[in-house]
Amino acid sequence: MESTSRLSIQTKELLEHIQKLNEQKQERQSDIDLISVSNLTSGIEFVYEKIRNALDYHEEHLWLKNAILRILKRRLDEILAKQSVGRGLVEELIRGRYLENNHWEESKTQQIDDILEKYRRVLEILETQTALPEKTTSRLEQWFLGIAAVELENSFQKNHYDRLYIDYFWSSIKERLIVDPELASPEFDQQLYLSVFRNFLQADVQLESFELFRLQYPQWFTDSTAIEHSLANNIESIKLSFDHALRFPLRKKLDSIMKRRGLLISLLRDIIEEQNGQTAATLENPELLEGKLKEFYDKRYLAGRAKLQTAAIRAIIFLVLTKMALLFVTEIPYQRIHEGQLNIPVLLLNPLIPPFLLIGFSSMIRMPGEEQNFVKVVSDFVKIIKEPDPNGALESVKAPRKRSVPVEISLGMLYGLNFGFTGWLFLNIFRTFSYNVVDGFVFVFFLSLVSFFAFRLRKTANEITAVEQKENLFMTVVEIILLPTVELGRFLSQGLSALNLTAFIFDFLIETPIKSLTSILEEWFGFVREQKQKL
Repeated sequence: MESTSRLSIQTKELLEHIQKLNEQKQERQSDIDLISVSNLTSGIEFVYEKIRNALDYHEEHLWLKNAILRILKRRLDEILAKQSVGRGLVEELIRGRYLENNHWEESKTQQIDDILEKYRRVLEILETQTALPEKTTSRLEQWFLGIAAVELENSFQKNHYDRLYIDYFWSSIKERLIVDPELASPEFDQQLYLSVFRNFLQADVQLESFELFRLQYPQWFTDSTAIEHSLANNIESIKLSFDHALRFPLRKKLDSIMKRRGLLISLLRDIIEEQNGQTAATLENPELLEGKLKEFYDKRYLAGRAKLQTAAIRAIIFLVLTKMALLFVTEIPYQRIHEGQLNIPVLLLNPLIPPFLLIGFSSMIRMPGEEQNFVKVVSDFVKIIKEPDPNGALESVKAPRKRSVPVEISLGMLYGLNFGFTGWLFLNIFRTFSYNVVDGFVFVFFLSLVSFFAFRLRKTANEITAVEQKENLFMTVVEIILLPTVELGRFLSQGLSALNLTAFIFDFLIETPIKSLTSILEEWFGFVREQKQKL
């Protein structure tokens, strides 16, 4: 690797900012009271949370935020009644082992209550001083609680370093893209930033919504009282504007660019964290830099393979548990009532086919070739950290090509024929195996989820991909045939939490009793400890 150019201004500033953050780290005083919970209650809730997360489709890095959101939803009445929930929230998260035991200071509970208080005031104004329908108010409350959950998560996981890397990558890649003049605008810059944010943090909709909220309403985090009434009165239009921003037409194009470069920022972070102040010397030495890139690339390659396997196993567990729940809740009762007997072949095929199909799809997913991919990683990495080369743009972004009306009609007809062929194929399968309406619906439902999970697993495998992947002919044919089910799976996944029957049962019928039991046990153990101290 040869490179004689100097480090870019952005790279130098990033190293300086990280050095300052490292110097600001302070040791905690040893005499501060820490929040502690019982190992017994922690064990109970940890097992529950493990089972609950196995029923969900979200990735592991989202579990803390999702757990906070579930607690906020369950305790919304307490929040609106101005009751303190900070300590209970922290203790629940510790018992679920999302947070460390004997690590958080007692003052943390007051900080949580202070954050929730400003959200409570907005929700109170929304409920009492606006004329929105009850359903709309409830929907907006749930959305705003999602914003609160992310802010609370950030209070536990300080992300100053994440923001430094995101800002650095955004400003660096912005200078190295050739953007169609028709697209150049503040909106495009914002969408480019969101794409960097989304792909670096693997953010979901709630994290993206919070980031938009943080960018557009910075005063909320410094002097929230000044904008509370404005937020409450305009919260519906704010949510609509955020939803519109998250449907940007070039979203997939930008994500494609960022996904093939997201590995670069992770590798830079690995080098900076290991070098501890000597990073500049490493980045300016081509041979030393390539050796370090190879070392960390190999580690991330192996971690990517492990992550793919874990994601496949979790998807299979989710399918099996959800399918078994629907089997006993819908298929068996329907066959008994409407047919008077059980169709054993169908009852055996429906639970077995989806997981085995997903296993088959998973086995055909391949990680990118190491050597060719690594060469591209090194080339793009140097382009990012060094001064911009006028002749060495990373990629170009062009405005979407406008198709003529006849082409649009032709493509629409082909799309319709594809749907028709897939429907005809399913109908013949259902007739052959004597499927009833419910059995057929459940089969299509889970086949759609299999298609969508297979699509997501391929995205997981591509997280360390720097080169364009060649299309597999067999997979391309299968994707064309199953395109309608993939589209249905994508649609269903957007509301999967609402459709996830087992997760619904856990949240509303099991979680509250378990959390109440562990809370009572925690109080009892605390009382026993106090009595022992008096002896």
